[in-house]
Amino acid sequence: MDTGLDVLTGQEFWFEASGSISLQKGNPEADCGPDGLKIQTMQQPLPEHNLGCLAGKVRQKVDVLEDKETGEKTTKESGVAFFIGKIGPATIPADGRLLLGPNENVTGDNEGAFIVRIFRKA
Repeated sequence: MDTGLDVLTGQEFWFEASGSISLQKGNPEADCGPDGLKIQTMQQPLPEHNLGCLAGKVRQKVDVLEDKETGEKTTKESGVAFFIGKIGPATIPADGRLLLGPNENVTGDNEGAFIVRIFRKA
């Protein structure tokens, strides 16, 4: 989710998150809050943090690639991910656009929402 905020390396923010999501629609064992499930895998963006926890990403670059044969366009973005969780501070790791989402690579079968309040430290 795009926050609409352009951020700079070293800026400090305070995050407060609530709500819940399902990492697999229809599976009650896949429900979690902003601290995620106590599962860690190498396939998630932040492998050292809980699956599904609230994570930030600073998007630095977006490339649109077009298949010359089919004309199909795909978007590839690069950026730096960082942990947020339910509540606490975070220092921005790079310049770019601040995005928020679950610490998971496969989000097409997710449902629910986190509600996040963002405060910039002066």
